[in-house]
Amino acid sequence: MWQDGGVTESHPEEPEPLVVRTISDVDSLRALADPTRMALLTVLMPGRHTELPVMSVKELAATLGEPQTKLYRHIKQLEAAGLIRVAATRMVSGILEQRYQARQRDLAFGSGFLREHADESEAVLQAFLDNFRDGLLAVLRDKRLAPDAVPRVPEYLRSTLFSYEARVTPERAAEIKSRLQEVMSSINDGPETPGGVPVSVLIGYYAQPPDPPAG
Repeated sequence: MWQDGGVTESHPEEPEPLVVRTISDVDSLRALADPTRMALLTVLMPGRHTELPVMSVKELAATLGEPQTKLYRHIKQLEAAGLIRVAATRMVSGILEQRYQARQRDLAFGSGFLREHADESEAVLQAFLDNFRDGLLAVLRDKRLAPDAVPRVPEYLRSTLFSYEARVTPERAAEIKSRLQEVMSSINDGPETPGGVPVSVLIGYYAQPPDPPAG
């Protein structure tokens, strides 16, 4: 326990957080199906190569720009699903404050799991897209990043959104997906830079079976 900044008691040692947690149960999937819970996990899971933060609800609320009262229920749901844990406690003005840490650095989904639970998966996807949309819109509204801003905005700060549909050969489709996976790996496996530029990247790909031959 932290007593006004001084450590007087600590939680029992727990295993190191997983590098990747594979979601294979419906309760965990449902825990992800909310933009607020998704945003909380994004803050608590900053990357595979950074130290996982330990934060209070007050600190999380300040980071997300949300009222504390809104977050308590979401925190408890993430904790119940085993996605976060109480990593420390401290006494603040006579009130015991719990501090939370993610139990993993990244999330994955079991093969075929999302297809088997389509309704819950749709909610998770919507929450994920909502968070990306909100972040993109906030950047687009930031006057510091306007094209006529002074000083001129560096190119790496200019947002990019690209969507394209095409009919390609199976070989070309495989090549496209492979290249996208390379981009994801280069971002995910690259070193984190303390104090560096925060970036958000959304990469999506899906393909459908080709039309049956005519006749």
